[in-house]
Amino acid sequence: MICKEQAQGKYLRNKAINYSITALETVMKHCKYLGVLCVFQLALLSACGGSGGKSSPSSQGARSSVAVSSLSSLAASSSVSSSSSATNSSVPQEVVGLDARPSNMSCLAPAVVEDTSSVISWKLAFPNLYAISKGAFLFQLPDDDAHWYVVRQSGFISRFDNNAEATQLVNVLDIDDRVDSSGNEMGLLGAAPHPKFSENRYVFLYYTGRNSSDEIETRVTRYMVGSDGIFDKTSEFLILSFTRPYSNHVGGHIAFDKDGYLFIASGDGGSAGDPHGNGQKLDTLLGKILRIDIDHLADGKNYSVPTDNPFINTTNAKPEIWAYGLRNPWRFSFDELTNDLWVGDVGQSAWEEINLVTRGGNYGWSDMEGNSCYSGKPNCSTTNKIKPILPISQTTGACSVIGGYVYRGEANPAAKGKYFYTDYCEHTMRSLTRSGAGVVNNAEHGSTVSNIVSFAQDNKGELYALGQGSVGQQVYKMEATGTASQAGTMTSKLSATGCVDSGNPTKAASGLIPYDVNSPLWSDGADKQRFLSLPDDKKISLQTDGDFNFPVGSVLVKHFKFGEKFVETRLFAHGELGWQGFSYEWNDAQTDATLLSDAKDKVVNDIVWHFPSPGQCMECHTAAAGFSLGLETKQLNREFIYPASQKTANQLTTLAHIGIFSSSLSSAHKSEKLFGLDDPQATVEQKARSYLHSNCSNCHQPNGPTPVTLDLRFNTPLSQMNACNIVPTAGDLGVTDPKIIGAGDPSKSVLLKRMQATDASQMPPLARNVVDAAAVQVISDWISSLSACE
Repeated sequence: MICKEQAQGKYLRNKAINYSITALETVMKHCKYLGVLCVFQLALLSACGGSGGKSSPSSQGARSSVAVSSLSSLAASSSVSSSSSATNSSVPQEVVGLDARPSNMSCLAPAVVEDTSSVISWKLAFPNLYAISKGAFLFQLPDDDAHWYVVRQSGFISRFDNNAEATQLVNVLDIDDRVDSSGNEMGLLGAAPHPKFSENRYVFLYYTGRNSSDEIETRVTRYMVGSDGIFDKTSEFLILSFTRPYSNHVGGHIAFDKDGYLFIASGDGGSAGDPHGNGQKLDTLLGKILRIDIDHLADGKNYSVPTDNPFINTTNAKPEIWAYGLRNPWRFSFDELTNDLWVGDVGQSAWEEINLVTRGGNYGWSDMEGNSCYSGKPNCSTTNKIKPILPISQTTGACSVIGGYVYRGEANPAAKGKYFYTDYCEHTMRSLTRSGAGVVNNAEHGSTVSNIVSFAQDNKGELYALGQGSVGQQVYKMEATGTASQAGTMTSKLSATGCVDSGNPTKAASGLIPYDVNSPLWSDGADKQRFLSLPDDKKISLQTDGDFNFPVGSVLVKHFKFGEKFVETRLFAHGELGWQGFSYEWNDAQTDATLLSDAKDKVVNDIVWHFPSPGQCMECHTAAAGFSLGLETKQLNREFIYPASQKTANQLTTLAHIGIFSSSLSSAHKSEKLFGLDDPQATVEQKARSYLHSNCSNCHQPNGPTPVTLDLRFNTPLSQMNACNIVPTAGDLGVTDPKIIGAGDPSKSVLLKRMQATDASQMPPLARNVVDAAAVQVISDWISSLSACE
């Protein structure tokens, strides 16, 4: 009778047959012994709506508990293994929360803006070129205009044809057996042909390796290149090497000035806040710009020190030092006309810097960051420290400045004399010029799809840029004239975006689809409401791992609330030039919210609430994670009460039913799920691994934007996470005998200590000012339970 009623469309949610989870656990306990008969009974119960318990609505909040999606998922949970593998929670097919896909004509990503007045624009140079894995630097050999050579962190140099139809990459050097790229900022990072390359065929490289004591070692080496453009691997000649304590802040650039001296950029040694004070020390090569003569050997070294180096006669100072007080000078260049040295120095947590570096200059780090004292040294002395020519606030969305070149080419007269630069997170191509009075004028020249990692010059002085992107979207060229494409923006008021009811912005527009997740991202205790919207003619493609690949035009909406008070609404939009983040601040009257252009802090509910800038959104919404966070099958495999229909149904089943996916759900998509911290059916391991997946793995996974090689995704075996009993290379936070995760000992676990921190060492580093105490306890319990790393 029950099945008959359900077949007739009579749902039994409020009937007497509303089994409690406790009762179902009892059934499952007996099922352990009843074999096939029990399986049949469970199937019958599932078909008849036996999982009729209520789940939380979309407004339930950041700590929303995980509803059981079916009887078979409860069966899996009642006998959970200590393994973190996802359980087999079958997705019920007969109950759906929405009968049809809602039409969405209003909540769409903003269109690209074309600036037809621009005389400087950046366009894709090789739209058919295969994806360049781990590209770090781009250059040409001085006698070869027909090719480009790309330095790849993994230890390869690859070549491709210098024409717009180029497709293939050919490896011309493979030294991956010598290069250590285990840290995200480590690897083969820079290259510089000798000024007399046509005579000696020398190219110099900068990379990180390991010495005989297994210490991280920076190496500057020389290679011979044949007339065919192939590097001779056997010709390596070590010029200079020195060790560093951590895997980040490596620097990585080398270049010759017009006098033929080799300049080397060295980061401060890593961790956070320069814990060893290397930036201000003259007895170390870390945190410096170095200058050496590679054509003359002296003092038993494979180079000599120019006699006019500033500290050559300073007691205990390294004579190779040209300038100091730098944190992570990733890219620098010389103005070919003036020989001025321009350095982009990546900042800590407040400021990025463009510096004009001069002989003997002290650029402040780690006493200063930008124009003022670094937050870790609030009472620093600014005496005799040179301020940047351009400090760039990270509140604008900047996260890692990418220094470029002063343009001295011929194709674009309007660009002459301008210094071009960008930021890894912010995607806007910029230039600055200096007037006679020292005033700096900034200009914008469009946006890129890719995260730019380096600029390049061809042999004629024309400028290019190398980014991390997909096929054909990695190399850009500055063009003389044309239309500059800029990413569009959302309206200034949330009520006018088309994503909410214009008369009542607290309500979603009719074309949006609500959803909830199993393991939410911690947001300082705020409650959340989540929605997705797609263009009517587009669908989501499902990746093998369950990630959602959203079509252009899609918008994701998230409201942040404390109780009934709306604080912030974030829109994450997929436009033609990539994803963009928009943050709206709600007014006190709760009638509307206003778009913010920069980051902002505000006291809300007795805590400091952080509104992220557009660029800061992209620091968490990484390419490695597929940009959209929380939109994956493991997160959405749960029941949800759909407000429009008041039906309780599995979200994956519902989305598949309304035709939102371009392909069918696989068995893995249907069976895998994450677990909330308060899920009573989950093991401590499942809770902990789910939390790390949802809060950390957006950055900490292969190809993620971090200086370490952690893989904190849910399904990664413990032994392959590069965390268990592994010594940290990006700072130990003062822990004795530190490990990233110390099996059986939370006190040795730096990962846990970062979760407990509320300063520059904290993780996640953005939009968190309150420690997630419940998560700390679960992670601590999980670490305590580990007896080994298998």
